[in-house]
Amino acid sequence: MKTRIINIKLILLMVFFVSSCTKKSKQKAPIHAVDYTQYVNPFIGTQNEGHTFPGATTPLGMVQPSPESYNIHYKGYEMDHIAGYQYNDPWLIGFTQTHLNGVGCPSMSDILLQPLNTDTINSESRFNYKSTYTKDSEIAKPGYYKVYLDNFKVQVELTATERVAYHRYTYDNEKNAKLLIDLQYGVSWDINEIPLNILEANQQFEDDYTLTGYRKARVWAPRDLYYVIKFNKKIVKKQELTPPENKGEKAPRYILDFDMQGATVLEVKIGVSTVGIAEAKKNLDTEISTWNSFDSIRAATNKKWNDILAKFHLKANEDKKVAFYTSLYHLYIQPNNIADVDGRFRSADSGVQNAASGKYYSTLSLWDTYRAANPMYTILSPDLVSDINTSMLDSYKFMTVDSLNPKEANKYLPRWQLWGQETHTMVGNHAVPVIVDAYLKGIKPKGYSDQEIFDAVWTSLTKPHYRNHVELIDSFGYIPYDVKLSSIDDGRETVSRLLENTYDDYAGALLAEKLGKQKEADFLKKRATYYKNVYNKESGFMRGKNAKGEFKKDIDLSEVVGEWLKGSDFTEGNAYHYQFHVLHDISGLVDIMGGKTEFGKKLDNLFYSEFKPEVKTLVWNIHGTYGQYWHGNEPCHHLPYLYKYSDKPYKTDKIIKTLIDEYYYTKPDGLMGNDDCGQMSAWYMFGVLGFYPVNPTGGQYILGAPQVEQVKINLPNRNTFTIKAKNLSDTSFIVESVTLNGEVLNRNYITHEEIINGGELVFEMTEEAPLLKYLN
Repeated sequence: MKTRIINIKLILLMVFFVSSCTKKSKQKAPIHAVDYTQYVNPFIGTQNEGHTFPGATTPLGMVQPSPESYNIHYKGYEMDHIAGYQYNDPWLIGFTQTHLNGVGCPSMSDILLQPLNTDTINSESRFNYKSTYTKDSEIAKPGYYKVYLDNFKVQVELTATERVAYHRYTYDNEKNAKLLIDLQYGVSWDINEIPLNILEANQQFEDDYTLTGYRKARVWAPRDLYYVIKFNKKIVKKQELTPPENKGEKAPRYILDFDMQGATVLEVKIGVSTVGIAEAKKNLDTEISTWNSFDSIRAATNKKWNDILAKFHLKANEDKKVAFYTSLYHLYIQPNNIADVDGRFRSADSGVQNAASGKYYSTLSLWDTYRAANPMYTILSPDLVSDINTSMLDSYKFMTVDSLNPKEANKYLPRWQLWGQETHTMVGNHAVPVIVDAYLKGIKPKGYSDQEIFDAVWTSLTKPHYRNHVELIDSFGYIPYDVKLSSIDDGRETVSRLLENTYDDYAGALLAEKLGKQKEADFLKKRATYYKNVYNKESGFMRGKNAKGEFKKDIDLSEVVGEWLKGSDFTEGNAYHYQFHVLHDISGLVDIMGGKTEFGKKLDNLFYSEFKPEVKTLVWNIHGTYGQYWHGNEPCHHLPYLYKYSDKPYKTDKIIKTLIDEYYYTKPDGLMGNDDCGQMSAWYMFGVLGFYPVNPTGGQYILGAPQVEQVKINLPNRNTFTIKAKNLSDTSFIVESVTLNGEVLNRNYITHEEIINGGELVFEMTEEAPLLKYLN
């Protein structure tokens, strides 16, 4: 009897143990067991000015195989084909291996491949090798793209690892399996300039299965690319084509025939490197060592994307989920790690280097991304932030100084870096706030001391280089449009350059203070106040000044100007946009504008103007405007949240809802401006969450109005932060009150620390404009 009792107890104990383990295993089940990639639509932003691409890529990968489209109505690219593709184009001309996400200048689209079934095409124009396709056959998912080419009777599938593009072609008739390779092609401002795209090239067929080579493309910034192209079928015929229109070209085009051995499938792998051909081969062999592994590579890439997408779990309708997860997808397409598997990369002028973190992130659109994308990374991926900032310090360390070249007479951190090359695009030194913001949040670069970090920041802010004009700022307290102290003072964008520089000075001052360098902190703090020197009280706008201290008069407030105009005040913006471009001292701006009520009136004049911003000196159609507000360009992105500093903070909530609902949608033309390496996408994500980094340095996020019922953020430290919007509806979208972990928030912001510590942020929503229940 006693034995039976003991056995029963053992059985019950075992049942309890199994039950407990089962419950625990369920609790530990990864959230990304859900396939979040089902909510990503890579076609969003591929029509009009979004400039995204639909092809395959891994998160932050070096390659992005994607289609190149063509429309005979285009005289040139005229900005539309910067990513190589427009959704409504009727033809595809091939598939290239590298792309940029949502930028405003053309580059990339390296190594074009187009499967064919004929060699009778007239080769005088490269665009004769085009094919129609049906939209029903075109599929795009994270890490995968598929389409059927009607003219050539072949199905194309693309996937990728970090450094290798993987193509799979299925021909209707294996006897006619051919492939065009165009090594000259690349996107440009004008399709007529493709013959000028390559500065240097050499290539060789190493055997009947392998083509290797080198090319140096010139567009936007000269780039070194080494490659290896491998085929799983033997090449039996090579035909080199005459350059189109008999124009001299540095790189050839080939048509290849294959011995398909009765099979219909041809696989192609393209490995790339900035270092050398041997390194491209090593990248390829390391990442895809066998043939017939396309499906497993696709599955592995899908998992990588799910690991990122699972950082969020939304309770929302289908459209909101698609818009949100696609934004998150776009956010992690770049920056791109261009280091080889051994951690080496080619820097701008100093040759091959070893990355301090083993990775080297380039494609840094910092003028755009410092505002929201980089702060979002600090919440979601602090390790990535550390590696990005380490890469920027690597860039500074390896930069070659040329005393004879005023642009390169001093070292500086990257401004807009592409594949390790500085493009000299845009203004400001916005690597500084990115590095400082992370540092203040406890995220430090790898392998660099505090003094080395500070030296890079200090030198970038205080030594002259292209477009920072520190000599003029230190002499006048602003940038006069009519003075040249050096050959790099050009009298352009003078107000924007000052305002952007004063923000960087503010960030640098925070770092100096943190490190106990009070003298340097005081110097930078003083310069950070110089925005007041270009505020014209009479007009209420920021305005250009000459050396005598006289403001410009008779300014067209609506005209958008930029570096293309001599004597311009602003960078891709107008007087309304830069009227409020003081990200670090909104309270000071409120004061000089006359207080909260007057500040709110000036915002009303911007958002509810009967006129729209207009480019009058270029062919540039502006979309996504809300009065004078221009959502399609970054200087405006913080403006909706500025009502939180006025006497009517609820006006932010109405504007945010309008922008989220009407300015982002789940169709190819669903972006109202260039995605700019994820900045437009990061803005959307913050808008949905209900807070935004108006000041992107230091860790405060201004409270907005959440746009979905609930969001749970799965933080990298394994904490969770949940945002809830109670009573949210299409008519109930005004914030009445906010609580954090059950305590009423008597302020208009939440901190980075409060987010990463985990907890619950609850917004009570109402239909009526409430009494102010949290401070301004």
